[in-house]
Amino acid sequence: MGGMKAAETTSTVRAVSNSVSTDGGNPELALVSVKSADEGGLVADQATVGSDGMDLVGDRVVYNTLGWVKAALIMIAETISLGILSLPAVLAAIGLVPGILFIVVFGLMSTYTGFVVYQFKVKHPGMTSIAHGMELAFGRSGRWVAEITQDLMLVFIMAAHIVIFSVAFNSLTEHAICTTAFMAMGAFVSFLVSLPRTMKGNSYFSMFSCASIATATMVAMIGICISRPGYGQTHAITPSALTSFTKAAVAVSSIILAYNGHIAYPTIISEMRSPRDFPKALILLETITISFYILVAVVIYAFAGQHVAAPALGSASPLVRKIAYAFAVPTIIVAGVILALVAAKQFYKYLWEDWKKLPRVMQEKSARATWSWRGILAIVWVLAWVIACVIPFFGLLLGLIGAMFGTWFALGFPAMLWLGMNWVGSVGESYGRTWRKMGLAGLNVFIVVVCAAICVLGTYGSIEGIAANSSAGGRKPFSCASNI
Repeated sequence: MGGMKAAETTSTVRAVSNSVSTDGGNPELALVSVKSADEGGLVADQATVGSDGMDLVGDRVVYNTLGWVKAALIMIAETISLGILSLPAVLAAIGLVPGILFIVVFGLMSTYTGFVVYQFKVKHPGMTSIAHGMELAFGRSGRWVAEITQDLMLVFIMAAHIVIFSVAFNSLTEHAICTTAFMAMGAFVSFLVSLPRTMKGNSYFSMFSCASIATATMVAMIGICISRPGYGQTHAITPSALTSFTKAAVAVSSIILAYNGHIAYPTIISEMRSPRDFPKALILLETITISFYILVAVVIYAFAGQHVAAPALGSASPLVRKIAYAFAVPTIIVAGVILALVAAKQFYKYLWEDWKKLPRVMQEKSARATWSWRGILAIVWVLAWVIACVIPFFGLLLGLIGAMFGTWFALGFPAMLWLGMNWVGSVGESYGRTWRKMGLAGLNVFIVVVCAAICVLGTYGSIEGIAANSSAGGRKPFSCASNI
């Protein structure tokens, strides 16, 4: 899903990065520092290795040990997730040529907005998240908008994991029990795995999750190439009789969601040994991601045809589908748990730090700390389960998430950060000094406008599609019917 595992990476250095923001951005406490006003670059602190293998500066643990290749691998792991399973259906909705074009164009736009996040981080080394950047650019209200958007996105993607959990187990067991019961089982299992308040080595969990979904996708792709269920039933541009505005809007939103890894970028930059190498990691990420997305989407669409399923694993034969879903189960559970941890930690912070003004409770092992954590986890998983039961359509749910939330983190918020970063008092003074500045200002305004348009049209199209599927004999909310 384009990177919603990304959010947990942001929380891994929260304890250290919080010390930056609470100390007014003191560069001595930052994970990275600005060299000088003239050079404007980022350099890592000089670190030594402690007896426990951790990098130390004095008596402080620092995290800036990543080379750019490993940073790129982590970014790939954070980006490639369940979103890839909807891409073949995107080509069926809008056609081979427009589909490939949109995958490439949004990939390039994602590359640019990722570079903007890097530029903002260079200017504000204490930046710990996209939401923090929005606060630096637009004040407290900017942070609240970004944080609320992020929290809602995480819960909705948790719901998508519950939906595909039910699809997987319906496939593996040949619909042994009620689908709503499978959804409840998925939510309960994920709740139990989420109970620890920390997840050490979450970047490795993300890589494992990425390998899981990539393997499942390749198994399904090979199986579909062998069985050829819809070979020849493809279109360069899908005829209007075979598609609709709803399908096209959902398709575009789903592509954007597949590129949603930006939430993790500020933390990854902070953890890099040489943060100035981030653009190289970003280019490697986008090159691999765009290529892999096109490969999977084109090959599966070419052999599965116009009626390719979403998730795409459903287009394979029953046996291959079972094998593919068996490989996908780790991603379905682990990636969902990572999302839950991030969402729950945010609400946990709201409770004890912002509302109760007792931040020390968050570090306690007391009954109030433990049971409040469990209560918050239960609430977010129940909420995700309800959303999954009300919107039991995987492709449409991903389209809705991409339209309402994903567009802002992949496109809108980074473009707004550029506009805020370059604002110095008036439009002419901020953006009109050079043709280059005027061009970049126009580009970022255009990105925000495109983001807003996709948000409105994609949300409308997704809701219309959900209503049409429910009223036309499709799955009803809280239905026991099979969803394979």
